[in-house]
Amino acid sequence: MPFPGSFRGADAPPSESAPTPGRPQAGPFQRPEAPLVAPELLQTPSAKPTPEERIPGKPLPSGAERPELQPGPAASPVRSPIEELYMGSPVRQELSRDLRQFGYDIFREPVSTFAPVADVPVGADYIVGPGDVLQVYLWGMVDDVLTLEVNRRGEVFIPRIGTIPVWGMQLGEVRRLIHEQLSKQFSGFRSSIHLSALRSIQVFIVGEVARPGVYTVSSLSTMMNALFAAGGPTKLGSLRTIRLIRNNRTMGTLDLYGFLLSGDRGHDRHLESGDTVFVPPIGPVVGVAGNVKRPAIYELVGPTRIGDLFRMAGGVSLTGYLHRVQIERVKPHVERLVLDVQLSELQGTRRSANNPLVEDGDLVKVFPIDTRIYNVVSLEGSVRRPGEYEFRRGMRLSDLVTQAEVLPQAYLPRIEVVRTRPDFTRQIYTADLRQLWQGDPVQDLSLEPGDRIVVASEARPMGSVTLAGEVRRPGPYPIIQGERLSSVLQRAGGFTQEAYPRGAVFIREQLRRQQQEELDRFIRAQEEAMLNEATRTAAGTAELAGSNRDQAALQEQLVQQRRQLLQVLKAKVVLGRLVVRLDTPEHLEGTSNDVTLEDGDQVTVPKLPSSVLVIGSVRNPAAVVYEDGRDVQYYLSRTGGLNREADKDELHVVKADGSAMAGFMKLRKIDPGDIIVVPTKVEPRYRTLPVIKDVATILGQFALSIGVLAALL
Repeated sequence: MPFPGSFRGADAPPSESAPTPGRPQAGPFQRPEAPLVAPELLQTPSAKPTPEERIPGKPLPSGAERPELQPGPAASPVRSPIEELYMGSPVRQELSRDLRQFGYDIFREPVSTFAPVADVPVGADYIVGPGDVLQVYLWGMVDDVLTLEVNRRGEVFIPRIGTIPVWGMQLGEVRRLIHEQLSKQFSGFRSSIHLSALRSIQVFIVGEVARPGVYTVSSLSTMMNALFAAGGPTKLGSLRTIRLIRNNRTMGTLDLYGFLLSGDRGHDRHLESGDTVFVPPIGPVVGVAGNVKRPAIYELVGPTRIGDLFRMAGGVSLTGYLHRVQIERVKPHVERLVLDVQLSELQGTRRSANNPLVEDGDLVKVFPIDTRIYNVVSLEGSVRRPGEYEFRRGMRLSDLVTQAEVLPQAYLPRIEVVRTRPDFTRQIYTADLRQLWQGDPVQDLSLEPGDRIVVASEARPMGSVTLAGEVRRPGPYPIIQGERLSSVLQRAGGFTQEAYPRGAVFIREQLRRQQQEELDRFIRAQEEAMLNEATRTAAGTAELAGSNRDQAALQEQLVQQRRQLLQVLKAKVVLGRLVVRLDTPEHLEGTSNDVTLEDGDQVTVPKLPSSVLVIGSVRNPAAVVYEDGRDVQYYLSRTGGLNREADKDELHVVKADGSAMAGFMKLRKIDPGDIIVVPTKVEPRYRTLPVIKDVATILGQFALSIGVLAALL
C-alpha cells in the first residue's frame, strides 16, 4: 500500500540546498572544483611555498609540491632547520646524527588509499545538517520509500505531517523523532532510516601546514582527514597541539603522537562547516641517537623525563649501555654542555636522580655496550670446526682438541696456545697431541678466556704458474713442490709451430718485488742528487755564459738526459725477468735452464720474429729484416752506419732471451729478435754512464737492458 500523499518527481517541493547538477559530491579528501568563498580567500596549493622552502638563503624547489610530498621511492626529503641543527653539532660524533623528525613521514605520500565516502558507515552520533539526504523505508500496513533532504533551515518535510527541524541533532535522535511523528498518523508499520547522501562542508586549514586554505570536505571528515587533505603539518609545525576552533572557541586539541605511537584516535574530533584547524609552530624538541629502537627528533608537551622519551623512541635496544647515557644540552645563547647520566636503575623507577628531565634542544645519546666477547676461546688451523667456543670454568685442552676434531694433515707433535696477559704481552704454550691422547696430564693445558689454540698443518699450499703465448694449452697450471719448467711445458703440450722459445720471457714474482724495491730506492736517490746537481748546474751556467755558451748548454742537456732516463726506467722497465733459454721439453729437461718453479711464475713464449732492431747512434735507427748468417756489421750497414757520436767500445747486443753480449762483435751470432745497441759518446765529466751501470748492478736483467735505455737517450 503506497503511502498516502507521497510525493514523486516534480511533485516534491524544491530543495533549498540541492547539489549543483553535474558536480560530483566532494569526498573527505577532495578539493572543491569551484571555490565557494571569495577567490582571494582560497589558497592555491602551488602558490605558496612551505615554511621549509622559505628558509632565508635557500632556493625554492621547482614544482607545485614540496619535496616531502613527492611520491615514489626515489624521493629525497629536504632537511628541516631542526634536523640541520642536530646534524651541525661541534661535539665529536661517535654516533650517527642523521636524525629525522618523528611522525612527519606519514604525510609525505599523497592520499590514495582511503575508502570512498559511500563505503564508510555512518554512526548514530552523526550530526545531521543542511544538505544531508535521508532515506526512509516503510513496510507493513504502510509500504513506501521516502527521500527527505534537509533544507537550509535544517528541516525535513514529511507528507501529511509537515516539517520537522533536525539540524544539529544526532542521526539516532532523528530516527526516533521521524518514527514518532509517523506513528501519530499510521499504525502497524515498521521503518528503517539511513543517510543516502552526505552534505559537504567547508573548513579552514591554516598555520604551519603544507597547503593552507579553504577545503570542501565530507561531513564525515575529522581533523586528521582535513590534515591529510592539506598535506599535513610542515616540519616547522606541531604534531602535538593541533587545535580545532569553532565560533572563535577552541573545541579540542589533537595530539598525533597518540595515534602514531599507539593508534589511539580518541581525540580526533569530527568537523562542522566553518571550523578551523590550526597547526601552531612546533614546540620544544629533543633528539635521541644511538642504540634505541627508533632514533629520531621528538616534540615535547609539558615536562618530559628521559624515561618518557625512551618510550616514545620504542625503548633502548638490547645493545644500549645504560651506565653511560650522554645528554648534549644547549645553554641558551651561551654554550653547549655535555651531561653523563647513569640509567642503570631506569626500569621501574621515576626518581629524578635516575630519570632526569630533558630540555628543549637536548640530544640524548645511548652508546653501545662493549662489542667484544670475552668468555670465549678460539680454535684455529687444521681442525674440522674452527671458530670461537664458550669458555667454561675448568676447561682444558682435551675438551676442544679431540681426535675426531683434528684433520689428518695436522702437525700433532706441537700445537700452540697463545695467551694474552693483562699487560697485553703474549705468551705461547705448547703441547704434543700424541701424548695428550695417550693420557699424559702434563700436555692437557688449562685454558683461560681469550686463549687461541692453533693447530698447524704439515700440508704445503699448492702453487700455480701461468703459461702464455705460443704453447699448445696456455693458462694457469698448479704445481707441486720441486716441479721444474720442463714438466709444466710437457703438461701444456709443448710449443706451437710458430713459437720462438729463445725469446721467451720468464717473470718471477719474488724477483719482481725485490727489484721494484731497489728501483724505487735508486730513483729516489737519483732525484735527490739531480736536485742538488741542478743547483750547481745553474751556477755553472752563469759562470760559463760569458765564455763558452755551448759548454753550458751541453751541461744542461746532460742533466735533462738523466731526468729522461729516470722516466724511461719508471715506464718501460719490466722487472722480475729471469734469463732462461728455453727449448723443447725433451731437450730442456736436466739442463741448467730447467729451473725449479715457484708460485706466481709467468712464462710467455712469443712468435718467431722476422727482424733485428738497431737503435742508438746510427744514421737511421730501424728494424732490419733478419737474414741467417749475417753479422753485426751487416745490420749496422743497413741502417746507414755509425754516427760520429757513436761509442764503438760500448756497442753490444741484447739477445731475445734478455741476456747481453759485448766485445768481439764480429764473432757474435745474431738471432731473430736481437737488439743491436750503439751508445752515444759522452764527455767523461758529464757522462751518464756511471748512473746507468749503477742501475744495471741493482736490477740485473730485464726486458730492455740498461744499454738500450742509454741508447734511447
